Amino acid sequence: MKNSFIILMVLLLTNCKTVQTSTVSTSSANLENTYWKLSEMNGMPVVTPADAKEVHFILTSENGESRIKGFAGCNALGGNFVRNGNKINFVTVTTRMMCAERMDVENYLIGVLTNTDSYKISGETLELYQGNTFLAKFDSVYLK
Repeated sequence: MKNSFIILMVLLLTNCKTVQTSTVSTSSANLENTYWKLSEMNGMPVVTPADAKEVHFILTSENGESRIKGFAGCNALGGNFVRNGNKINFVTVTTRMMCAERMDVENYLIGVLTNTDSYKISGETLELYQGNTFLAKFDSVYLK
């Protein structure tokens, strides 16, 4: 009888399950029509100085043209992109004013866009790659 009671208790305890609710957001930003703020380059976080405009871009498709526009750190950013699945290529142009404080960020970003051949979106984060090499990370920003 004692063994039956122990077996019954073990069965009851092993069948009890804890139900947990998930707080993970299932939202996922869209590649196009999203304000993508540069958040990581070369493995380091990008911090925008208090008196500076943040580095960002927005991708749009209108009238059969896929466009990129944004701000590269010192200069306005523009150009085109071609996307096929998760493959993407950018052709970018910038105005060429010099500003010593943010030229390193701008030069890095232009290099990233020139070399990118694929992307991945996870939730609210966009990652750009060249082959399997991670190049930069961007966070989606929702304007109020």
